[in-house]
Amino acid sequence: MFIFYPHAQETILELSRPSCRLLLLILSLAYSIDCVAELTGKASSSFTGATDYIWRGYSKSDGKPVVQANIDYEFKSGIYLGSFASTVNFADHGFENRSTAEFRPYLGFFYQLSDDWRFNTAWTRYIYDGKIFGQVVDYNEFYLYSHFRDLLTVNLNFSENSYKQNHMSFNAEIIGRYPITDSIGISSTFGYNDQRKVLSYDYLYWTSGITAHFSRNIGIDVRYYGGIHASSEKETSPSQWQFHPHVVDNRVVFSITVGF
Repeated sequence: MFIFYPHAQETILELSRPSCRLLLLILSLAYSIDCVAELTGKASSSFTGATDYIWRGYSKSDGKPVVQANIDYEFKSGIYLGSFASTVNFADHGFENRSTAEFRPYLGFFYQLSDDWRFNTAWTRYIYDGKIFGQVVDYNEFYLYSHFRDLLTVNLNFSENSYKQNHMSFNAEIIGRYPITDSIGISSTFGYNDQRKVLSYDYLYWTSGITAHFSRNIGIDVRYYGGIHASSEKETSPSQWQFHPHVVDNRVVFSITVGF
C-alpha cells in the first residue's frame, strides 16, 4: 500500500532535536516492518518533503516547509496498521514546550466488496511532542472510507474530543482522481471541516492538483489549495484556547515523495 501525502511553501527547514528523533524512529520502524513483511504480509513506507502541511482548510506548519514519513503494514485478513509523522509549527511563539512534531499511529480494517467497491474503517491517535498554545492536545479520530475503483473516495470522520477541547468535531470530503497516463494523474478534493466549537471556525475547503511518478517509487505533486470560513463563533463565544488558524486561501503547494 503506497501512501502519498500531497501536502506541501518556501524557506529553509530547520528541524528541532525532538523532530529529528521522531523521524529517525519512523525510519527504524520502517526497516523493522519491511523485515517482518517478508514473512507474513505487505509493508510499505514513504518519505515526503513538502512546502507546507495543509490540513482540512488550514496550515499545521505556519506556511513553512515540512518533512514527513509514513509506514504501513497490511495483513492478508484486511487488517492494517501504521504510523505517520510530520514536523509542525503552530506559530505559538512565546509559549513553552511548543510542539515541533506530530505522530499519528493508526489501525484499520479493509474490505473488498466487489471489483469496483471497497471499504475501510480506521482509528488514529494524534500525538504531539509538546504543547499547542500551552495545552496538551493529543486526541483520537475515527474514519469510514468508501472507494469506487481508484477514481472516487468518500471519507467521513469524527473525533469525540478534538484537540482535547471537550467538543466533538466532524469532517467529510470527496476525493476524485483521474489517470491521464500510467505515470501522470489529476485529483481534486472537496471537504467540510466542522470545527467551530474547537477552533472557532468551520472550514469549507477544496484542492486540485497533478501528480507525476518518475519511477515506481518517486512522485512529485503540485497542488492548489483554497477555502473559506463557513461559519464562526469567535465573536460570540471566544475560546480560552488561542489556536484559531486562518483558512488557507489560494495557495500552491509542492511536494516530493519517495516510497519503498
